[in-house]
Amino acid sequence: MLKKSYTVLAVNALLLASQACQTDLEKIVNTNQPSVDVLSSEVAIVQLAKGGVYQNGFANLYSSVDDGLGGNFLANGYGMHEAMGDVIYIPWGNFSFKFADNPTSITLEDGKVVNMPIGTTQPNELRTRNSRGYGASNTMLLEWTYMYFLNNATNVILDKVSTTTFTGDADTKRKTLQAWAYWWKGYAYSRIGSLYAAGIVTDKPNETNSKFLSNVQVVAEGSKNFDKAADILKNLKVGGAYTDVMTALIPGFVQNGKGVVPSPEAWIRSINTYKARNILANKRVKDMTAADWQSISDLTKAGIQSGDPVFLMKTYTDNNKSAIDKDYGWVGAYSATDGGQTFYISERLIQDFRPGDRRLAQNFDLLESPEVNRRGRGLGFGTRWQLLDGGAGLANVNTFVHLADYGKDDIYLAGSYEENQLMQAEALIRGGKVSDGVKLIDAVRTYQGAGLAPLLSSLTVDKAAEEIRSERRIALFLRGLAFYDARRLGIIDDVSKGGGRKNAVVVVPASFSKSGKVEFQTKTTINYNYLSYFDVPGNEIEFNEPSAGSAPIKLD
Repeated sequence: MLKKSYTVLAVNALLLASQACQTDLEKIVNTNQPSVDVLSSEVAIVQLAKGGVYQNGFANLYSSVDDGLGGNFLANGYGMHEAMGDVIYIPWGNFSFKFADNPTSITLEDGKVVNMPIGTTQPNELRTRNSRGYGASNTMLLEWTYMYFLNNATNVILDKVSTTTFTGDADTKRKTLQAWAYWWKGYAYSRIGSLYAAGIVTDKPNETNSKFLSNVQVVAEGSKNFDKAADILKNLKVGGAYTDVMTALIPGFVQNGKGVVPSPEAWIRSINTYKARNILANKRVKDMTAADWQSISDLTKAGIQSGDPVFLMKTYTDNNKSAIDKDYGWVGAYSATDGGQTFYISERLIQDFRPGDRRLAQNFDLLESPEVNRRGRGLGFGTRWQLLDGGAGLANVNTFVHLADYGKDDIYLAGSYEENQLMQAEALIRGGKVSDGVKLIDAVRTYQGAGLAPLLSSLTVDKAAEEIRSERRIALFLRGLAFYDARRLGIIDDVSKGGGRKNAVVVVPASFSKSGKVEFQTKTTINYNYLSYFDVPGNEIEFNEPSAGSAPIKLD
């Protein structure tokens, strides 16, 4: 996007692909100055398709969004979503995170209202910084940058694959690459439409336009591209040229466990799960219709199964060959940093665990001393808890991070079995089939080794929905979904509009407490008052003013 610099970004996409796959591309042409001409070669287009996704979309640290914290989209982008969903918190000024996940106010147990001490409200502070003058501190620029880099890489693939010369079964190889491009194109549009008020649909390499479409239209474009991928995959078979190409596209260090090459059928199931997410994430629960829930039910019944390979990133022992930093390459690593966290565990996540849940004992422990109002930036920035690297040693219990065991963590790029099952469970529960829905919640808890007794089939819809809310926060922790849930449930809304979280656990400093000591209050009310959708980045608008008929570039 950014009309004056978009061509440069597209060229960089090729450069990044070559850097990510140097050994293979060195066999082709002068890789110091790659151009689209090299894509007439099978090896080159496959390597572009690999680097264009894993580097451009996730692993690279672009100078325009390098705000001194390091990382990549899997660290900073996912971290932003998890923090705004209040399963972690980020008190630092990098990317203006200290405003992005800072509630407007917190009402303490004695009725005292403590306002955000470093600004006014999240919407005001983020919008103030939504300009090119703030550089990488503009929170709203982060995801936009990664997803349009990813989208342009898919455009290059689709533009060149029809004229690429392939060996062997050329038709299958070409179709596999097309499915790959449409899948990731659908992914990029889905993420843009799920976070921004509006976006641009552009399907030609290095080109943009000034017609901004609504977030609803952009998400629909994502699902349309998913359908294109699925239509191709229906006519492909595992083995032969399909498996050869997919084995080359997915980094070798990712291809173990759930990261192995999916069959076309399993890939279609991943598409169905993501299409269900698109519906769930972008409509408030109060606005969902019976038809919406039925669509989610239908999609998830044909969605990811427990044994399916899915789309992942993994770490690798050699940083020179790993797409992401082996020690600090994703949100989990930043949340379990040895010797001091970068991202911190929210008290509100811990309070969502049910008594006896083995996942709590396995993954979290008390800090030596609590974090209290870090740097004076807000009462939400406090916790007693830390995330354990490698877990506490309990057998057969899901462990969130294994930082020292490179390649063990499944870093989810898209959907998962647990997400699929919990969406299906929610569709059943919201449709009145509570007993069927809670069985799926129980199945997810069993899958992750929670060790909890089965839920009662006699639960009311409201109580079963509360189990869904808490279970999604736990089972899908670190997968970048927490903000979507907080938004669709209305929790991020101002308390005057029915939003916020009541009976929230907050670490209260002595200066605000009833006792004059640090307290752990359990009946506070948090007024988040966050934006539902980000404005289009000011960096974009400065170079690409919306044309007549464009959708609004801000909503709330």
